[in-house]
Amino acid sequence: MRMTRLYVRFYKSFNYNYERKAAPNAMRRTWEDFEERWFPHITVDIDPSITAIVGANESGKSHLLDAIEILASGDGIERGAFCRYSEFYSVARDQMHSPEFGAEFEIISETASTALTDALDRAVRIGDRFRLFRPGSGQPFVLYSDADTPTPVTPATLGAICEALPRVYRLDTGVALPDSIPISFLAGRTPTWSQQREQRASFFDLIFSGGITTTEQVAQHASEILSIIKGGAADADSAIGKQRELGRKLLIDVCGIDRRAFDDLAEAMKKGYEGQVNGLIQRMNNEIARNLNLPRWWTQDREFKLMLSPREHELCFTIRDRTNTDYSFQERSRGLQFFLSYYVQLLAHQRPTDRHEILLMDEPDAYLSSSGQQDLLRILEQYAQPDDGSRRDQVVYVTHSPFLINRNAAHRIRVIEKGREDEGTRVVRDATKNHYEPLRTSLGSFVAETAFIGGSNLFVEGLADQVLLAGMSSLLRGDGGSFLRTLDLNEVTIVPGGSASSIPYLVYLARGRDQVRPPCVVLLDGDPAGKDAEKALRRGGARHKPVIDEKLVVRIDTWATDAALTTPANVTVEEVEDLVPPAVAVEAARAYARRFLGLSTNDAAKLQEADLITALDAHGSVWNALAATFAACFDGHIDKVGFAKEVITWAHNARTATPQPPALEYLRTNFAGLIAHIALKLRAAAEQEAASRRDNRLRRLVNGFVQDHPNGLRREQAQQLLDDITFALDDSGASDQPRLVVTQLRRNHKLDSDPMEQVPDFDKFTDGVKSLLYQQRLHDQQEGATAS
Repeated sequence: MRMTRLYVRFYKSFNYNYERKAAPNAMRRTWEDFEERWFPHITVDIDPSITAIVGANESGKSHLLDAIEILASGDGIERGAFCRYSEFYSVARDQMHSPEFGAEFEIISETASTALTDALDRAVRIGDRFRLFRPGSGQPFVLYSDADTPTPVTPATLGAICEALPRVYRLDTGVALPDSIPISFLAGRTPTWSQQREQRASFFDLIFSGGITTTEQVAQHASEILSIIKGGAADADSAIGKQRELGRKLLIDVCGIDRRAFDDLAEAMKKGYEGQVNGLIQRMNNEIARNLNLPRWWTQDREFKLMLSPREHELCFTIRDRTNTDYSFQERSRGLQFFLSYYVQLLAHQRPTDRHEILLMDEPDAYLSSSGQQDLLRILEQYAQPDDGSRRDQVVYVTHSPFLINRNAAHRIRVIEKGREDEGTRVVRDATKNHYEPLRTSLGSFVAETAFIGGSNLFVEGLADQVLLAGMSSLLRGDGGSFLRTLDLNEVTIVPGGSASSIPYLVYLARGRDQVRPPCVVLLDGDPAGKDAEKALRRGGARHKPVIDEKLVVRIDTWATDAALTTPANVTVEEVEDLVPPAVAVEAARAYARRFLGLSTNDAAKLQEADLITALDAHGSVWNALAATFAACFDGHIDKVGFAKEVITWAHNARTATPQPPALEYLRTNFAGLIAHIALKLRAAAEQEAASRRDNRLRRLVNGFVQDHPNGLRREQAQQLLDDITFALDDSGASDQPRLVVTQLRRNHKLDSDPMEQVPDFDKFTDGVKSLLYQQRLHDQQEGATAS
């Protein structure tokens, strides 16, 4: 079972839905009445996988996490949490109320279907939805539709329902990994005062800084000394206690280190057996590296390691980075400590086997850098939808950081803001329309759009190209398209140059001056300006050395000659706009005329597709023909960026229409081909840069695959792995056999179909990938046998 919608009324900063009540066409639902008047609930749609609740400080976003917990457990429905903006907030007799909570759930498992059928005495099937409400101090009830009469539930029935609901787990975002942890604590014993760094430090500070050197002085400070000695272990609920427990979970629960190993370590340290100490520490560090697999998740340093170092009675956590230098947590940013904390908590958490789960996180961005937040996003994606397909859980988190927003999945964003006076907190609808404008208002400038902020860059000539490519890529992903054949907008920055002539200089700025260069791909038009820019890129800079491989420069007219496109015969594809079907171009231009020229629908309809088709004979370019037709029809000018935005708006509206317009499929097909080609080039660029800085790429890829995917993976992920392996191979004869093995793996495991399905015969696929490590040796042996 999963939650699909949350209902809140009269809770803290949430009063009721003013906007819905004021809407002239809103339908009143009797079950939303309160004191015989209509007060509709504030509703928040919950995504099937990940929901990002975004808002400014003090907007009330964290209250939504509390509401989810309260709805699931029933604990926390208190009069003290009643909204103080409400007209019903009172201290008068018989007029004091409690906040109200509800949620809609979808049945997605046979187990939940059976349990609810028994509990509700009503047939409940997979795919059905029902709503559970806890109306303050009143009796809980369920609803099966808006028009349905509420069905009160008894405590016994409510208990049975709650047993089938998703379990709610809130990750503690306020606890970090400790700098050190007593060995005796890890061995399961209560540390004495002398075995705890904090108490030893307090004791020595008192003795030495206080100048205690005589019996009389000891007697004077006896109470303080005894307080330190009797202090014992840190309380489990204290900050130190929580940190130690997290360290224990890491080493024992996640890494599987036996408690007895810590006893052996303490004994070896006591006796001075340095060899045994070093051996035990090395084995523990090996288990940490193997079970955490940090290079997969911490992208800021692929060679980063978390290690243990013995210190008297403690084990200290140390960090080794790519410089092969060791640091303590105190010498590095707090963000790393908290990133590891979140990661360890998720690994150590035991998820229920009999039902689904909702993970809650309250502002996990507080300590993380922008890169760390992006790494955390990938971990959350894996948590909600593991690669092996074993579970499908939900994640709900609140943030005010633009770096914790997945720009590939705008439909997951829920923006909230504080209204005026008694309005309270409201949910902003259509938050991602108008280029995320409500999101900008909530967060400030949307800094993720700054050029070069991404690790990978796609240079395009203008803003319209950026809008069309980003919008269509998001649409294709939203339609279930392969991640491999679309652009990851969290990783790829689309950089508009302003003109073709500016592209060579911008590419030089990105790549020509530093040792570490970001992967870049260039998309150029096929007009004279684009061709000149391509020549300039080939010539290179002052030393006539190209700063980008010519294979990473895509000229759209050259690409189009071999692409399967749906375009009129009289269109010559030279720019991105030429991929827009005439029917879509006309609809977008009409919308532009209504929006910016203030024309009525009837007046905008004067622009006809037949007029555009005719103009194509004279211009050959969709944009040039449209601009001329628009000017002749309306005596006005159409802006390229505005047109691009209207195309994307039309596409998103058309995908929900029944039936879908035929032109939508043409639009999808044309852009899917170009975006897939660019995505392939971007991967090639990234691989090219990685290969120039790392040795033995093939071994790392194979070993990384074996470690990252022990139980299975999707076909598209397997495709990406094999693509990466292909890029890592050189042009020598020794690479012929590995390439043949890669081809056989693609064919034998049907990787070209159903990209989101799991790889069949996964064990055989794994064996085939592992065999790539030995193809070079086999080739050399065959060469030697032939020579002899």
